[in-house]
Amino acid sequence: MRHIAILGAGPTGLEAALAAVEAGMPFTVYEAASEVAGNVRSWGHVQLFTPWSMNVSGRVRRALETAGHPVPGSEDERGRQAHPTGGDLVEQVLEPLAGLEAIAPHIRCETRVVEVGREGMLKNEEIGTGIRATRPFRLLLRDASGRESVEYADVVLDCAGTYDNPNALGAGGIRAPGEADASDYIIRRIPDFEAPVLSGVALGCGGQRILLVGAGHSAQTAARDLEGLVERVPGTRVTWAIRSPSPTFGAVDDDALPMRHSLVKHAQKLAATDSPFDVRAGRSVDALEASPDGVAVTLRTADGVR
Repeated sequence: MRHIAILGAGPTGLEAALAAVEAGMPFTVYEAASEVAGNVRSWGHVQLFTPWSMNVSGRVRRALETAGHPVPGSEDERGRQAHPTGGDLVEQVLEPLAGLEAIAPHIRCETRVVEVGREGMLKNEEIGTGIRATRPFRLLLRDASGRESVEYADVVLDCAGTYDNPNALGAGGIRAPGEADASDYIIRRIPDFEAPVLSGVALGCGGQRILLVGAGHSAQTAARDLEGLVERVPGTRVTWAIRSPSPTFGAVDDDALPMRHSLVKHAQKLAATDSPFDVRAGRSVDALEASPDGVAVTLRTADGVR
């Protein structure tokens, strides 16, 4: 029987584990965090664009209901589409799913898959010959103590997501000079601005001068929350650097997801001239210089003008 290695115990990894159970195939789920859905927990305060009906598959719903776990419906008590937060998804779906008798014994938390290769093969050997497929996958693992070991699998499903590989701040998709030295001052996930102290930052953001970089939906969510912080905490100033000189913020005609449409519209409003932010469209990060007092940032245009 072919053994499946599933990388990541988030929504996709746990769905894959349940599919493996149904197919009667042995599997192991490797999760780098101390609990399942580690990445989702990191943005647990953020509300999803999609309602419950689009976040719980028929397979998962059947498995949870059979086990006696109530599954949230697609509408709230007023008949409106109910949109969970990341924390709601973890608490009401992912944790119960991971706790099912058929899945729980096969999850290995605090186990990071560092590298994956084919047993006895270098990356340039037997390309396209079919021989590589006859060799099992070799997984280099690292546990919470830093100890490394090797395990094998016949099939590898990478369900780990991309949060451990965030975009760099510099132009061209690479790190800007000084970015590594300024890492303690850079938040690369959507922060909870209600928290008194933000992880990875010397001080909370309230009353500080903040640089927001990017125009994607994560940046739009942060911008919306920062607007509230500016209103609540005197002295909070936000500069919003957006690479495009005329950002569309990913607007979709007749968007089927009202929550996403609302977020885009709010971002467009914030980027207008009467915004409480100092919006710098057509700018990217050129360089950073960290000091005990903070970070000095140089912005540049597409033509290299600072």
